[in-house]
Amino acid sequence: MRPPFSKKNITIHDIAAVTGVSYQTVSRVINGMPQVSPSTRARIQSVLTEVGFRPNRTARQLAGKRSTTVGLVTFATSFYGPSQILVNSEQASKELGFGLMFSGIVEQNTPAIYRAVEELCSHQVCGILIHLPWEIDLRDLQVVCRDVPLVAVDSNLGFKCTSVFVRQEAGARLATRHLLQLGHRKIAHLRGPVLWRAAKLRYIGWQKELKAARQAAGPVVDGDWTAESGYDAAQKLIARHWRKFSAVVVANDQMALGAIRAFEEHSIRIPQDLSIIGFDDVPEAGFFRPPLSTIKQDFAALGKLSIQYLMAQVEPKSVSLPSRFIQPLLVPRQSTTARLAGSSEGGRNDKLTRALEPTGAAD
Repeated sequence: MRPPFSKKNITIHDIAAVTGVSYQTVSRVINGMPQVSPSTRARIQSVLTEVGFRPNRTARQLAGKRSTTVGLVTFATSFYGPSQILVNSEQASKELGFGLMFSGIVEQNTPAIYRAVEELCSHQVCGILIHLPWEIDLRDLQVVCRDVPLVAVDSNLGFKCTSVFVRQEAGARLATRHLLQLGHRKIAHLRGPVLWRAAKLRYIGWQKELKAARQAAGPVVDGDWTAESGYDAAQKLIARHWRKFSAVVVANDQMALGAIRAFEEHSIRIPQDLSIIGFDDVPEAGFFRPPLSTIKQDFAALGKLSIQYLMAQVEPKSVSLPSRFIQPLLVPRQSTTARLAGSSEGGRNDKLTRALEPTGAAD
């Protein structure tokens, strides 16, 4: 019969006592080393799983000290937003004397997410930041993480937890309102990937602002956040909907860059013929041709607040904090301008209009 013991602070000596082997044998199993018989390995692994044992790989923790490492689970760090969350979370951690351990998700499924969280927990991180771009039900994380504090970073994990959000919908409304105030009434949208939470909220914000202004929603074409997809989306917008819009709200700055290239190839001048606004305010946005109007996300504030909220849970006298929302800011530049009174939608590019007329240009 196995002796009862708490699942907290279980050591390999406890596991060895329960399974009747030496602690060296338990260590070999934990570290995936050979020289352990299959039956013994299976018996030890069964107990490890049953009690929820996690090996402590942090030297300072082994010495009985508090962990000084924060964990981060995220996806698609090749994109600007996720990469900035990673960079700014690490910077905010360093400012408080903590290190950051990153575990990236390659596959978009819950088992991959759980594996990433388990990996961080096995290193005895003091808490975990989770930034995942999809709306996904991760309620089981509350069991997987047990006593490890979590903070959702601009993410909906499917359960109530400490969270810090950017007001994505409000940002898109701000971009659309900017164009409406410039006199544009037919406003198109180049949307991000529909499974991404940010893309969905920006699309909803664009719709809501047009509805509030009693304007019909313009045409929509989808992209995947990349400049190439923005280029392709703009080509479709021109071919199918020319003269049906005088301005475009683009889901992010990279797509806006590709779209500008496509419009330029069709001799559509920005902003004389068409106004365009992006989202993110990437460092290069002010150097686009023309400089890009955009919506700025404060990733530094997002990283700092996320770490502060995590530390509030780590402290012995932790308190429950309400969700925090960060308001994006409008950064107007030369890619948007007032629509001339009496001008037709899509500017005055009569050459392009004549070239497109034979195709019918309708869905």
